[in-house]
Amino acid sequence: MNQHDNKKVLVVSWHFPPYKSSSAFNLFKRLKDTGYEYDVLQVKRAEKPGNVGMFRYAASRFNRYEIEVPTEDARDPKARVHYVEKVLDLYRRLRDHNHYRVMISHSHEIASHLAAMAIKKANPDLRWVASFGDPIAANPFNESYKFPRLEEDSQTEAEVIQQADRIIVTNAYQQAIMFENQALPVDSDKFFVLPHCFDERMYPSRPAQVRHQTHQAAGERTFRFMHVGMLYKFKRTSEPFMQGAQRLLQRHPELKGHFTLEFYGANDRYIQAAADYGLEGIAIFKGTVSYLESLAVMTQADCLLLRDADFSDLGLQDTPFYPGKLADYLGAKKPVLAVTMAHGCVPDMLARLGGASLTEEDIDGIADAMYDAIQGRLAINAKEAERYSYQQTAVRARQALTFPQDKKKILIAGHDLKFAKFIMEAIEQRDDLELLVDQWQSHNKHDEEKSYRLLNQVDTIFCEWGLGNAVWYSRHKKVGQRLVTRMHLQEITTRHPEQFNHEAIDAYIMVSPYWYEKFVHEFSLERKKCRMVYNLVDTELLDKPKKPESKFHLGMIGDVPQRKRLDLALDIFEKLYAHDKRYKLFVKGNRPEDYSWMHSKSRKAEMDYYREQYQRIEDRGWQNSVIFEGHGPIDTWLQNIGYILSVSDFESFHLAPAEGMASGAVPIVFNWDGSATIYPDKYVFDSVAQACELISSGELITDGEVKCYAAERFAKLGNANSIVSLLV
Repeated sequence: MNQHDNKKVLVVSWHFPPYKSSSAFNLFKRLKDTGYEYDVLQVKRAEKPGNVGMFRYAASRFNRYEIEVPTEDARDPKARVHYVEKVLDLYRRLRDHNHYRVMISHSHEIASHLAAMAIKKANPDLRWVASFGDPIAANPFNESYKFPRLEEDSQTEAEVIQQADRIIVTNAYQQAIMFENQALPVDSDKFFVLPHCFDERMYPSRPAQVRHQTHQAAGERTFRFMHVGMLYKFKRTSEPFMQGAQRLLQRHPELKGHFTLEFYGANDRYIQAAADYGLEGIAIFKGTVSYLESLAVMTQADCLLLRDADFSDLGLQDTPFYPGKLADYLGAKKPVLAVTMAHGCVPDMLARLGGASLTEEDIDGIADAMYDAIQGRLAINAKEAERYSYQQTAVRARQALTFPQDKKKILIAGHDLKFAKFIMEAIEQRDDLELLVDQWQSHNKHDEEKSYRLLNQVDTIFCEWGLGNAVWYSRHKKVGQRLVTRMHLQEITTRHPEQFNHEAIDAYIMVSPYWYEKFVHEFSLERKKCRMVYNLVDTELLDKPKKPESKFHLGMIGDVPQRKRLDLALDIFEKLYAHDKRYKLFVKGNRPEDYSWMHSKSRKAEMDYYREQYQRIEDRGWQNSVIFEGHGPIDTWLQNIGYILSVSDFESFHLAPAEGMASGAVPIVFNWDGSATIYPDKYVFDSVAQACELISSGELITDGEVKCYAAERFAKLGNANSIVSLLV
């Protein structure tokens, strides 16, 4: 699972734990270790929930929303209509605060699918996964039980199979019988097999195993056959076990008193007639237990009995059922003796697992299997059983709730996205990602209606700069969405992080080690959420041959605002020029007078500063040696630059030296706070004199040292991928 995947999933299931329902238990177990967060819309039942302890074993979080219905009979029309209406109402309220990528509904009862279908109709973009524990129209039990509303439910099943994005079944035989029963064409790829599973942590510690022999010494423990779970009056009765035990005693009368048949959860007429089989005191109904208690009971068995229905009299060749109880049995790590059909899911599983699989007519075979069990010759292949453990199923469940063809939508929001250019390119180059942009007009000004509209579409928000954009999105982000903000420098002076909803922010990115620590301490950020990723440079583009005269050329990229210190750049130039008239200073970028905000009254002193620098250049006759150049390709400009200046009062990173190094230019960096955590010590200076000493020495790196330094730390590909990995 992606380490940042905080997926929110909507679960529509009439029955769900902690209320008793074997079908719902099986759904829960398959979902509980995905690590996703589930909002469950379930029915509130009158019974006392006796299985709350199940949730202790879940790595996922389940938020349960209980709906009161007129009756718990899910086949009652009014109850269904009421449930669907309440589910829709709850969903509309929940989606205002939660971002759902996918919804799963469970067929027990069919009302769950009806409600999910209504949600899907209103929200076609929401992925819908429909889980079927059993077939409905093709359920072979239909012949025996004459379920009410079967025709209507069968039609609903057909509609669900057509409209849902994915159909979950428990085994390939179930898939086949449902697929073949459809009147309209269905894409077979829509089906997804998600088998039942067990979680060994839910069982108590097991006592040491005792090998039982046919002739047991006095005082030795009785061999215990156990059946745990439901029996039905048609097709799934205890009769074959009773007959098998009767035959066993006829063959081995010495075993009487040395084994029992214990039934938990079901007491049919065959168990009640134990005396008629000569099994009085041997075949015993032990009462009902909660789900977790049933698992504990299984660990006390010596052999577990599984009853699967036989439909060969209906012309069915294979059993399409994978009983959830079989998965529980596997978790108990005890031998399994199953009475089932000759072919199908259970026989296939036990052929691999090593248990016994007999048909209900084969009473002699059942008796033989019971004897083998008592003799210790029946065992489960533990390694094969692990295929049905919760760890294996969690992987499959995540796949079932994920649609690889769907692109994860990432929104980049901010007023100035120039530093995010390469991040945006990296997102656009990924086939699995889609980029959306919320361009803000300023630190705090934006089209709020547009931001809301974008917010409702995306999985991740990336706030470039932690300014008003991060304030707004941290206050409006939904559960199930990821929010990452990258902070540079302005955040310290504007204090916007003090207004963040920090609980909603999943990661902070800082652009240098110094500012990483500064932001953590300044705003008390959770260190575990913080990352340091240097700014991004297109090192390959900038790696071009230098012109011969570049060794006398100083470069300055941007001299606005005043803290960039054009005056210090001129001081360096002046000192060098005094000794060698070949030195030149090239200043790239817009002039201060080109910015409207520099003409405000509050900036008068700053504009006066620039006029002083212009006058200085004119007075000293440097017009041909101090050259101001506007915007243009940086790669060709840097071919003419041998030394790149960073003489600012303060910076968070300053991209210019990194770009210069990528081109092979030597960085001249004044010791602003944090500079030495980004650039090599040998190129960080405390004074104009120190800088000039290095430059006048003629040291111009030609062996690729500075290029390698830049490539290792600032290359756009590696750093962009590091940032994108925090977004997905």
